[in-house]
Amino acid sequence: MKNLSFSTFKTVASVGMVAALLAATTGCVTTPGGYNIYDDIYEDVYKDSHEHKKHKGKHKKNDKHDKHDKHNYDSAVEQRATNKVRSMGYRVKDVKYKKGDRKIKVKAERGRDDYKIELGYPSYNVIRLKKH
Repeated sequence: MKNLSFSTFKTVASVGMVAALLAATTGCVTTPGGYNIYDDIYEDVYKDSHEHKKHKGKHKKNDKHDKHDKHNYDSAVEQRATNKVRSMGYRVKDVKYKKGDRKIKVKAERGRDDYKIELGYPSYNVIRLKKH
């Protein structure tokens, strides 16, 4: 039986290390998004906990979660309307928008005069400007 030379041993060891690192890197890169290795380990431990039961049915329709999303959407529309009216030189007092409406109603002032401004949705163009 032939003895391996030192350079052959180094080559085999290097190739083995590169193969192991390449396999680990490939595994990390190809893991599906959102996968957490700890979910599998701790799932059974925490599934009977109070927090798990509290959040168990959170993603049903007409839930509080949906109401928060709707509120955030309305807030974004109202904020954009506020920015539009401010850029026209008015100080905004109140903005009202109901989802599904084609108008955004804004109460604003310029100088000492009060105005009612209606903006079209989704264009945010001025439909009506009334001094009040």
